[in-house]
Amino acid sequence: MRLSPAALLPLGWHPADWSPGNVQKWILWTEHQYRLPQIGKSFQELSGKDLCAMSEEQFCQRSPACGDILHAHLDIWKSAAWMKEKAAPGDVRYCGGDAGWADSEVDSSCAGQPIHLWQFLKELLLKPHNYGRFIRWLNKEKGIFKIEDSAQVARLWGIRKNRPAMNYDKLSRSIRQYYKKGIIRKPDISQRLVYQFVHPV
Repeated sequence: MRLSPAALLPLGWHPADWSPGNVQKWILWTEHQYRLPQIGKSFQELSGKDLCAMSEEQFCQRSPACGDILHAHLDIWKSAAWMKEKAAPGDVRYCGGDAGWADSEVDSSCAGQPIHLWQFLKELLLKPHNYGRFIRWLNKEKGIFKIEDSAQVARLWGIRKNRPAMNYDKLSRSIRQYYKKGIIRKPDISQRLVYQFVHPV
C-alpha cells in the first residue's frame, strides 16, 4: 500500500514547521514508500525544527540501516517547500537550525547549508536560457532529463563546490549513489546520460 504524502501532510509546509506528530506521519509515509524497517521510535518527540537541524551522520546514529535515505528525503521535502514559497515574491522562509530567516531569492539550499548534487541539477534545469545547452528536460512532468554536455555540467558543479578537479566520472558516481536512496534512477527506456527524478518537485 502506498500512502499519498498529500493525505498525510499539508503540502507547502516547510518541514521546520512540523510538529512531532507530523514528523511521525512523514516517517510512516517514507517507510511505506521505500519499504524501510520501522524507525519511527528512533525519532520520537522530535519536531520538524529538530529534524532539520540534524546532519546525515546524526540521522545514521539514530537509524544505522536507513538514516541516510531518510535524511536525503527530508532534503527533498525542504526543497519542495522552498520552491513553492519562492513562487510568491517577497516571501521569506525558515530553514531551521542556525540558518534563521533567509530571503526567498537565496539558491536552493538554505542559507548556511550545503547544496546537494540533485538540487544543483534542478537549479540548472530551472534555468534553460542559461544552461539548456548543457542539461535539459526530456519530460518535465515525469522528471526525466538529459545531460547534453557532461564536461560542462561537471565543471559547473566543481565551481559551485570549489572542487577544481571535478570531472564527469566523479559526478556520475555521485548520481549513482542516489539510485539506492530513491532520489534519481535510470528511466524505463535506458539512454546514455538520461536520468529521472523519482519524485519530481
